[in-house]
Amino acid sequence: MFVDTVSIYRAAFTAHRGMKFSTHVVPMISGLFRLLAPFALLLLAPHVHAAWTLVQTDVPVTAIHETGRYQAEAGQIFGLDDMVETPANGGVQIQDAAGNSVALGHDTRVLLTRDAHIAILSGWVKVLHACDANKANCTVPVIQTTRTTITPANNTALVIAAAAANDEGADPQDADTDAVFCESGAASLLGVNGLRGKASPVQLDMHRFATHLATSDTIAVTARPDPAFVTAMPVMFRDALLALPMPANLRMDPPGNIRPVAYSDVSDWLRSGLTARRAPSTRFTARFRVRLSDPGFHRAIVQHIRDLPDWLPLVFPPPQHAVIRSRAIQTRSAYSYSTGPDRP
Repeated sequence: MFVDTVSIYRAAFTAHRGMKFSTHVVPMISGLFRLLAPFALLLLAPHVHAAWTLVQTDVPVTAIHETGRYQAEAGQIFGLDDMVETPANGGVQIQDAAGNSVALGHDTRVLLTRDAHIAILSGWVKVLHACDANKANCTVPVIQTTRTTITPANNTALVIAAAAANDEGADPQDADTDAVFCESGAASLLGVNGLRGKASPVQLDMHRFATHLATSDTIAVTARPDPAFVTAMPVMFRDALLALPMPANLRMDPPGNIRPVAYSDVSDWLRSGLTARRAPSTRFTARFRVRLSDPGFHRAIVQHIRDLPDWLPLVFPPPQHAVIRSRAIQTRSAYSYSTGPDRP
């Protein structure tokens, strides 16, 4: 099913060494719906979120669960909307029960949302969707950056690089670029928040390479990966991504080293351009507003409020204007009605 991935990357690397990275629910009668809704929820529950398990890591991984931060090790089952961040000196692999394997490179930050959706804040991700669509529990992983939505076809492996626009030290030309290489299979790419209206999806076939600049609605596709992309890619990504056995000791709950997040832990997330930042089910203000009770977190939000417009009504709520009513209105019955010249 998979080609010799090492030779693909080696060819691109040797060809241009040292180049710069340029890069439905059917309506029902209300009574019947109320009767069947509890049973429908039970049936749909296993498919709402394919839980991701940390199956391999050489170093502890940072995870943010709800409003707490902790260090995760192999065997940790992540919760809905957990943020996972890898260190600078190592990568990890996560898997779900629906035939999806995802490798996270160094310095990578992702948000694991429902239905196997993954939002990438920044970093390197390699995705393997090896599930057959005919299977009952087959969930297609949808990968979204601040600029691009990436949906793999069946039996597809993709390498994705995304740089956050606010990454310090990033080259201004590269900071707003997504890059996707289709190692096997195929994928559909769609621009997020198009500059000139609704964008059309782009088909990315095997061995094709795509780049998407934030300043353009166009997703450029070339016949081979940019050599600088290959040079910067994590070395472990040059090998085919394979599903690994699940660890023997699985843990559902976070370990005891969890602590409340500080502003510095989530500052890049709070000012990111990710759709999840303001989406109703993942809105960051709703998730982290409880941390405003911490003076340090509150003070940091106020100091950076220009970069956090969605936090403005939380830290500077509008004044509550008193409604002044006349004594006649206050004492008047809601059902009284008078006529004639004496009517107030």
